[in-house]
Amino acid sequence: MNEDAPSRAAWLDLIGLVAAAAVGLVVAARGFPLALFAALSDLLVRGPMEPGVYAAAVLAVAIAVPALLPRLPGWPVAAAGLAVFLVADLTAADAMMKGLMPIEVGTAREIAIALTAVAGLGLALGGALLALAQAPPVARWWVGAGLSAGLVLHPVGSELFRAVLPGRAENPRSAPAGQIVDGIDVEVWVALGLVLVAAVVAYVRRSGGAVATPARFRPGAIVAVIAAAALLLLGLALRRRAIRELRLSSDEMAGREATIESFAQVSAVVLAVVVALLLTAYAYRLGRAPAARWVVLGAAAAPVAAFEFTYGGPSSGTRTTLVLLFGILAVAGGALAARHAARTLPWDAIGVVVTAAATPWSWPEVRAELPSGDTVGPVLIAVGLGLAFGSGIVLVTETTGTPPTGPAGTVNGRAGGDSAAAAPAAAAPAAAAPAAADDDPTGGPTRHRFGDLVGVLVLGPAALMLCASALAPVVLTSHVAGLIEEDPSLTLPLFTTVGAVLLVLLFGFARAVDRPRPGPRAEATTSQLV
Repeated sequence: MNEDAPSRAAWLDLIGLVAAAAVGLVVAARGFPLALFAALSDLLVRGPMEPGVYAAAVLAVAIAVPALLPRLPGWPVAAAGLAVFLVADLTAADAMMKGLMPIEVGTAREIAIALTAVAGLGLALGGALLALAQAPPVARWWVGAGLSAGLVLHPVGSELFRAVLPGRAENPRSAPAGQIVDGIDVEVWVALGLVLVAAVVAYVRRSGGAVATPARFRPGAIVAVIAAAALLLLGLALRRRAIRELRLSSDEMAGREATIESFAQVSAVVLAVVVALLLTAYAYRLGRAPAARWVVLGAAAAPVAAFEFTYGGPSSGTRTTLVLLFGILAVAGGALAARHAARTLPWDAIGVVVTAAATPWSWPEVRAELPSGDTVGPVLIAVGLGLAFGSGIVLVTETTGTPPTGPAGTVNGRAGGDSAAAAPAAAAPAAAAPAAADDDPTGGPTRHRFGDLVGVLVLGPAALMLCASALAPVVLTSHVAGLIEEDPSLTLPLFTTVGAVLLVLLFGFARAVDRPRPGPRAEATTSQLV
């Protein structure tokens, strides 16, 4: 029976992986396009901001809500979020499109239903992150890899669902059985079923005492996300007002169009940078450099993950197979690299660099000159994002979620592992007081509190959505030919590249700070020799 235990645990971990991938796929397929509303609203500069501009902010805040519910099981919270989305979508078909499109603003009821559906999506992703934090340490990388795969490969998954499942009938009552919902809706139902199965598995594991201690109640994460979302909305409103006034006065002075467009572009980038820095600063306070890297990764990958990975329209089976295969391999490779070689190279930064290098393949000019870009571009983006998110989410769970053990100066019992084995007497006091493992009695900068893991995890996707909404106008102008005279395409690769540079700096800083220091006995021996 003991020989069957590892295989049984592997099957249970696989269930969590598949459920997390389904949640990531649904949230990315329905949530990422919401950031585009900010760009569409930016083109229609008239009156107050449309309701669609608030969608990304609502989604980011809803992702952070489970940080307030650390003692609730994560998978039921994710199931509740998916159920809210389904109820809102069934109440009004295509509620998010009808209620949030800036071209034709919906009624107050449609707007309320649309924002409720958006909140359900955010709650589902936050619940999956909460389940990731509550999973046994040996199973966390499975759930993290699955969630990353769903977030990265959602265009391929959605296309496969559309190819296999029938489309929505105009009249659901007259539709044949199995033809009432379209592929996207079936994704939600499948995700809900998998999440419920994962909830049962997690309950069985928790009954057997195999689940880590739930996190403490720490409201700081959602407060930081709300502050960043409010700052984003305020910045968008001020930017919108300034652009409107400049355009109204552009007739008085010739040649101001280029200045107006430059201001629109620079202001969007500055707003994204400010939001990212705010969330990164708070993440660093919670989990030091690894937590800050997770938020920087979300911000740097935001324009590519939300917009550049386009997969509109049917594609060839070869392209779909290549993107799916290389994307899965990249996610798995990134997760394994973060587990076994985290201190060797900054794997998340390497993935971001590959993503930035693949961005030009999505430019209209390049795609017109090189038809192979329709395949090469998505494959490179899948590899870059897969490596970045696969390594990033595993790194943050490995370094932030494990209670600190061993003597002062260790990183979750890793960096000082050798010194702990050589000096068992020094490790004894830490083992004698497990109740204080959630605190930092030494005040060392490399000791993390387990209760901060959920808060750190939700900050990454929140930064992704908020920065994608801020950069949406730049993305739109770089993809639609003829919108402006000056091509701004280099802005997004530079933004992503700067994020990669910051990831490398944080990697080097973490290695310098977390370097094992000699214990008291070694220091005494050194002083005697001197």
